[in-house]
Amino acid sequence: MQIAIKHLELVKLAWMEPGKPPPMPIEIAQEFNPTVPFYRELYDRVGRPWLWFERRLLSDEDLARLLAGPRHEVRVARHNGELVGFFEFEDNEIAFFGLTLGYLGRHIGPWLLDRAIARAFERGSTKIVLNTNSLDHPKALNIYRRAGFRVVRAEARDLPDPRVLWPDIYRWPPK
Repeated sequence: MQIAIKHLELVKLAWMEPGKPPPMPIEIAQEFNPTVPFYRELYDRVGRPWLWFERRLLSDEDLARLLAGPRHEVRVARHNGELVGFFEFEDNEIAFFGLTLGYLGRHIGPWLLDRAIARAFERGSTKIVLNTNSLDHPKALNIYRRAGFRVVRAEARDLPDPRVLWPDIYRWPPK
């Protein structure tokens, strides 16, 4: 399947901090030493509707090594113990960012993105990078732009369709 990918970056001076506090209390906590099963469940619950599959291709050993990396970090957002979403860093990149379907449209995304950006700068990043693609939520690119990210490169890429690789897991469109 062909997807359009946009690569974005943000420097601190361009950060617009658009996220207003959400209408409910949300706690964000770092997951120290996340286990492979925990991470796979987190990744699946947030990413399945958007056809995330890259981490599914990693063996448990390779994923464990990635999760234990010195510049890798996972932060999980919860409301009353229920998973809201997460963000994940690999060095100065927001590698994954997303919400569960039940929390979309509830004015949480921009606020959570601000928390991710603030944490990236706390980690010492001077420039944050991320990418979005044509399978992501339709508002994702605009939320990133409102925060101050700018598109630095665009590309089209043919990727395996996870609906074909794992037809019993992936359903489209997300419900």
